[in-house]
Amino acid sequence: MIHPTRSRSFSGHGAAVLALLALGAVQGAGAQGYSGPKVQLTFLHGFTGPDRPVMEGLIKKYNDSHPNVQVRGQAQPWGTTWQQLPALVASGKAPDVVVINEDQITNFVARGAVSPLAPAELKAAGIDKTNFFGPLFATADYKGQSYGVPISSVAYVMFYNKDLMKKAGLDPNKPPRTRDEFLKAALACTVDKSGKKAGETGFDPKALDTWGVSLYNNWVGARAAYAAILQNGGQMVDKDQNAAFNSPQAVSAVQFLVDLVQKQHVARPNSTEEAELAAFSQGKVCFFPSGQWYLDRFEQQKMNFGVTFMPRVGGTVKDAAWGGSSHLTLPKQRSGYDANKRKAALDFMAWMTQPAQNLTWTSTGSLPTQAAVAKNPTFAKAPIGGIFDRLNSVYATSGYPWVGQVMGPFDQAWEAAYLGKKPVAQALNDGVKESNKQIEQARKNFQ
Repeated sequence: MIHPTRSRSFSGHGAAVLALLALGAVQGAGAQGYSGPKVQLTFLHGFTGPDRPVMEGLIKKYNDSHPNVQVRGQAQPWGTTWQQLPALVASGKAPDVVVINEDQITNFVARGAVSPLAPAELKAAGIDKTNFFGPLFATADYKGQSYGVPISSVAYVMFYNKDLMKKAGLDPNKPPRTRDEFLKAALACTVDKSGKKAGETGFDPKALDTWGVSLYNNWVGARAAYAAILQNGGQMVDKDQNAAFNSPQAVSAVQFLVDLVQKQHVARPNSTEEAELAAFSQGKVCFFPSGQWYLDRFEQQKMNFGVTFMPRVGGTVKDAAWGGSSHLTLPKQRSGYDANKRKAALDFMAWMTQPAQNLTWTSTGSLPTQAAVAKNPTFAKAPIGGIFDRLNSVYATSGYPWVGQVMGPFDQAWEAAYLGKKPVAQALNDGVKESNKQIEQARKNFQ
């Protein structure tokens, strides 16, 4: 999956970077660094948009400060890398370092294209996984071993219109966190063209003037259901890595979302992301769950909006939201590969993921990958800071080799349920059946 990219900047980065440079020095204390002979590394990544100059600037900064290591960056579309990497590994011509996204990494690990990162070499390089948000670092773990270090992160958030909240008698500085708070707020924000609110006698759900929440039919819209399932204690796959998104917890969570459309009438039926995006921009909908990448758009429109973590609409087990991420990895190399190059590659990975560099990378629109950066004063007044208290509850679709075979049918199941084509339980059951059919075929490819 390729996530939308955007570029933005935060004021105050200069002083913040100086502070984080000191923190990075403390966190890297005891790390050996690379002191071997001069080596050249190839670094393959997919940051080809407005984020490319930032990445190139970081590479130059590393090269300038590490005379015995020279990193040559190569940017190309993510899809090209996914196609080429297995053949590059098989031919012994793999790059030294490759960035792999969350929905691809376990697949490459299972196919033997990525090498594990031993605890001893991570420690020697000064990479401490406890400095990162736990679920984010674990995204690149598989069967008890680590295969990558997070460099970039995005998340599914909930934007909210402060003016609509205030008009509905809600506190715009206290966005909902629980299911009950969310439903109450969504009902309060839903008014038909005659001025009647949802639930009142004569209310016409087919003639909405404003409504509570945007639900819509595509993979981004399905991530609301993904979050709800995890919030209610459900999972996408079971312990045997078969699809399991039809559990009672999953059915209950998704049913609540569908009821927002079919029973409470606080969301429009048969809508699209584009239509809901336009409606939110026009002040017609109170809550707009989507990717953080729309932040710039709303800021440029000078909307009076806020950003909060996805409320616990699914249940009360835990906070949860979908996240996407990119990870620095070391591909499998040919026999006789220079051990010095691996040490240098680990040093590069350690430097690139230090707090100071991570803060610089957030200028591209990435979320902080670690608490030390999230707590930086730079973000004190930034709207996106509204989710920073729960960044440790962002969960990527990873940990099993067949993410596409799970999430594709899941997205179709959400479509069937949201559009009312099937009851929720049937939609999820049919989705799991199709998913496991695809997984069975995928398993044969790993034998």
